[in-house]
Amino acid sequence: MKQKKGKWKKNKESITAAEKIVEAHPLFAHLLHTIGKVVFIEENKIINNTWCQIRDDMKKNYYSTHYQSRAEIIINFKQRLTPHEWAYLISLALLHLGLNHIRPEKKDKAWMCACEIYVQAFSKTIKFGKIPEQFKQIAQDEFPTRNEEVLHKHILQKNNLEKFSDFGIGNYAGSWILDTDKQKLPEEVEKWRSANFVKGLKESVKQAVAKASNQSLTKKKLSKEIQTAHSWIISSLPLLSAMAASFTLIEDEEICNAMHIEVAAIHPELHEIYINPRWNFDLQELIFILTHEMLHVGLRHDIRAQGRDPYFWNVACDYVINAWLIEMNVGTIPTIGMLYDEKLVKKSAEDIYDEIVKNLRWQRKLKKTKTPRTYGEPDIITEKSVGWWTSGEGVDLDAFYRRCLYEGQRWYEGKDRGFLPAGLIEEIRKLNQPPIKWDVELAHWLDQYIQIPENKRSYSRMSRRQSATPDIPRPRWVRPEENSTAQTFAVVLDTSGSMTRQDLGKAIGAISSYAMSREVIAIRLVYCDATPYDAGYVTTESLLHRVEIKGRGGTILQPAINLLEKADDFPPTGPILIITDGYIDHIKIKHKHAYLLPKGCRLPFKTKESVFYFE
Repeated sequence: MKQKKGKWKKNKESITAAEKIVEAHPLFAHLLHTIGKVVFIEENKIINNTWCQIRDDMKKNYYSTHYQSRAEIIINFKQRLTPHEWAYLISLALLHLGLNHIRPEKKDKAWMCACEIYVQAFSKTIKFGKIPEQFKQIAQDEFPTRNEEVLHKHILQKNNLEKFSDFGIGNYAGSWILDTDKQKLPEEVEKWRSANFVKGLKESVKQAVAKASNQSLTKKKLSKEIQTAHSWIISSLPLLSAMAASFTLIEDEEICNAMHIEVAAIHPELHEIYINPRWNFDLQELIFILTHEMLHVGLRHDIRAQGRDPYFWNVACDYVINAWLIEMNVGTIPTIGMLYDEKLVKKSAEDIYDEIVKNLRWQRKLKKTKTPRTYGEPDIITEKSVGWWTSGEGVDLDAFYRRCLYEGQRWYEGKDRGFLPAGLIEEIRKLNQPPIKWDVELAHWLDQYIQIPENKRSYSRMSRRQSATPDIPRPRWVRPEENSTAQTFAVVLDTSGSMTRQDLGKAIGAISSYAMSREVIAIRLVYCDATPYDAGYVTTESLLHRVEIKGRGGTILQPAINLLEKADDFPPTGPILIITDGYIDHIKIKHKHAYLLPKGCRLPFKTKESVFYFE
């Protein structure tokens, strides 16, 4: 069957972009002099599953004024990778050449494997490119990576070459092909490649030291279009004016390549927005990109993830933000890196995320879709944990971002300046409402099912004031004993190894305090890891003291639920509270129930029941 014209066009474009990324790095820019060119394998000569190979005849290009070998890096363009993933593989090939690994005197597989382990360890230290998901790696802790010779001896001694059969950039075909009759690496070739490696390494160190000391990191001047876009947001978009003024724009292709930023990204902790200039966006597209990134921070998408997958959560937020910007007619959505779907316009980020995680086909498609940063990476760059935003400097910065958006929204309402999408207004208002404490929310939920028993007047017992009026019968206030078992609830405690003692202690303490305040005499307690351990009814006071935790194995909660639902002494209307860290399978419950999780954890399934997060 005749193949479509340009079938591999996108793959070849990614490889061309990867070459530019490699050329921008000082070390690899020098090592590129050691090769003739990067070439594509002819389609009829492609070896399946090969990434790339080095073909070297150890000869000189005679038309060149200086020594240059005719080594070539052969690329398998049938492999579909991102530019940064191709850049990683090309860099490994260049390191093989720069470190003089390709030697006629060493042709055994063990030497090739030793060299692969060494260059991968070296690449890990300089943090260049992105490792492809399918690229086989071996834990380097198992090997002495002092040098190639030591590695070579170690592999020969262990005699486990089968482990390395598909290892390296060449996969099963090997990392390099020698096309020469020479018995030894020529001295001229060795010196030339070593010299280029040393030059590149010196230049890399020089630039790294200069950047660290802020000597040569002079920020490049912003283009006229991005300056105009930034000014327009400050002057004409009150919703984001204050936030736009607080952020620094960085339009530097070298920095973007180093940070794996294809289009744009934002760093909320450093107050920086990065724009990759290689796409030549027009003014309206730049306005759209900048407002997109600022809304991410203003709506606090980075700390609202709460244990969700960072990339898929970022994608869900992208769909929502882009729909709002299109509705507001702010800028023009770029054709590169921005996600939009009319079917998702009225949905929240949480709802879209829940749909994504249930749809494996959608997930695979998104993994291959270019987002503002790159494939599979969120465009919100953060180096701090979620806890950093709840103490010290993080609290002030978080409050600043929330206040910026809230004040901008209030200005819109006061001046009748256009309209904001209803969903956006609702999000802003939610962010600026002080959150209700988790234990208060939990108490409100339990109050629906636990009624405080009221004292009743009874003549069956004498009032203590009866002696004052012997002729007049006086009733006594007594607590009714009927339905005492209905005034209780059950707690299923996940005692698997993934739950910490601190988490368990906080949860049990809060439940015990609530039960005592509502005069609940006893709570039905069931421990559960791989099997349930029924503790029966436990008095609320005893929970405040040392509690013996049983289990600490795996996590299967369904048997504990079944035990409670079949128990004769547990009321059919009694609520069940499940305390877990979220690492559980889907469970079926007939009783009213709720989940209590540590903050930052999430359930692996969608539920209509209440979910509380404790700190």
